[in-house]
Amino acid sequence: MATLPKVPKVRRKVWSIQTFRQAVQAAEDDLLSICMHLAFSCSMRIGEITGLAWEDVIIDEESIATDNARVIINKELSRVNAAAMQKLKEKDIIKIFPTQKPHCTTRLVLKTPKTETSNRTVWLPRTVAQLLVQYKKDQQELKEFLGSAYNDYNLVIALENGNPVESRIVRDRFQKLCEENDYEIVVFHSLRHLSTGYKLKMTNGDVKSVQGDTGHAEAEMVTDVYSKIIDEDRRFNAQKMDKEFYSTLNEDTSNQPQDTGFSDSDMALLELFKSLSPEMKEQLLKQTLKK
Repeated sequence: MATLPKVPKVRRKVWSIQTFRQAVQAAEDDLLSICMHLAFSCSMRIGEITGLAWEDVIIDEESIATDNARVIINKELSRVNAAAMQKLKEKDIIKIFPTQKPHCTTRLVLKTPKTETSNRTVWLPRTVAQLLVQYKKDQQELKEFLGSAYNDYNLVIALENGNPVESRIVRDRFQKLCEENDYEIVVFHSLRHLSTGYKLKMTNGDVKSVQGDTGHAEAEMVTDVYSKIIDEDRRFNAQKMDKEFYSTLNEDTSNQPQDTGFSDSDMALLELFKSLSPEMKEQLLKQTLKK
């Protein structure tokens, strides 16, 4: 039986943390900015972000003050065709949104995540929680201004009329941000990879806690990202070794004190032992051997 050749994995392009910092500060589009913060701080997929409802965002004053602000991720927004609609169990579909085109063969639906591990709670950094508070306040003012013209589905990420935001809209706005500011073109999903890598480095490789945030079913998905971080650290290790060891290799060290591996207290005890009489040394050695 013929063995199929293995297709090598292509690493996704990911920004540096410095580029993300610049980009999120440059984003004047509030909707895009919130999406970027949620992707990075909560390691959320784009469908989880666009499907997030306000009842699952815990940002009351007490929760923020006690660093207990959080999002409960239990649904995602997706566009599916008629065949996929039939395959989805009734319990998997939370809501089917009205179509804007009468002959459209696909529908936007709010549905449960594909895997059980995707259902998760992720805690919010206080700054992001406060951004969401202001974003919700602005959205509420828009609701009151538009009245019945606002289609209120209680979605965090919504168009000006309240309708859901498709993933492609977020992707298009993100690409526009990249192009207008001459940032390297990366896909929006890469922010989730950036988040995973940043959290792994921040927690010194705590794969389990990071996996809890990302919702990956397999830890291997997280460790793949970690292996790239380790490669980067190994490169810096070589630079550090060159600076701390090889840069001084040819220096004259004959007059420098040699490192014996003993601590100061060990050296003091050794000097004390040397000063003892032969009889006392023998007695101490016998006592030591008996222990």
